[in-house]
Amino acid sequence: MKKTNKFLNILTTMLILMLCQNQAQAISTVVEKAQDTTATINTTEILESESEVIKKFSFKNKLQRTPEAQIRTFYKNFNKYTQKNEIDKLKEMYSDSYINNDGFDKHTIFTMAEKAAGAYKDIEYKTTIEKISVDGNYAVVDVNEFAIGSTATEHEEIGDTGLVSSDLYYTDYLQKEGNKWKIIATTMKQEKVALKYGETKGMPIEVIAPKLVPENTEYTVKVKTETPNGCLVVGSIVNEPIVYPQVQKKDNYRSVKSGELERVLKANKDGNNEYAAMTLGITRATIEPPEVVFNMTGMAFIITRVNIYKKNVKEDKEINDVKVSL
Repeated sequence: MKKTNKFLNILTTMLILMLCQNQAQAISTVVEKAQDTTATINTTEILESESEVIKKFSFKNKLQRTPEAQIRTFYKNFNKYTQKNEIDKLKEMYSDSYINNDGFDKHTIFTMAEKAAGAYKDIEYKTTIEKISVDGNYAVVDVNEFAIGSTATEHEEIGDTGLVSSDLYYTDYLQKEGNKWKIIATTMKQEKVALKYGETKGMPIEVIAPKLVPENTEYTVKVKTETPNGCLVVGSIVNEPIVYPQVQKKDNYRSVKSGELERVLKANKDGNNEYAAMTLGITRATIEPPEVVFNMTGMAFIITRVNIYKKNVKEDKEINDVKVSL
């Protein structure tokens, strides 16, 4: 056994030596070929190539430093902080002198935001910048913002969480304070918000209302929907001023016949913008001898903005009516 082991060791050693020798010869051949080859290095081409890279990098940096690029990054962060409900970081993006077209200042809008913070969950936001106009340290930005999510709690009677969606179109006015852009004012142009529970989640609901009317004048709001079979659908339409604290109006419910409900409202004369607010309820009958019991199986709350202006401003009839599908 010892002789066999010794012989195997010798064979193994020889194989290893042969492999090393072959590798050494291969490396030697490559080196010889390399020595026989004259490589020409063009330093001018390298410098020109490096110069192009530097130019591209410099141009990219310049683009990133443009006001338009800064503002797009601003709204990218705005969307991120909104998604994560980082109120303190959002506050830093607003000027202390901020005001919107409803007369709300920075303190008011963040008081409202903080109160609503725990009411909804799984909210997803999408912010689209429609247009940016920059003039020195000032900018005007047209923004479309869409959000969808669900309520944190269930409706007591229906036993279901609500589906909330909002579609906003507004113009922000920005000013550079130091080296940071800040929002100094907002004009809300269109605002559509819906909160649906139960059977109303799958119902197409269209609200037709003017988006701009003179103060103290009448306007019509119409609701169109497809009512489920075998149920009673009732609804109400009111107008509520956009003020804080909010003032809610009560209205008698009417039967929604043939899927339509219409009401004539009168705009306020106090200079406040307002919401056309619609409430829709679905009930189904259950026979529980000797009685017939009606159970609520769905409810929807929908608001759309109606901006109010002084009568001495001409009304543009072509843009007056806006259809809201939610």
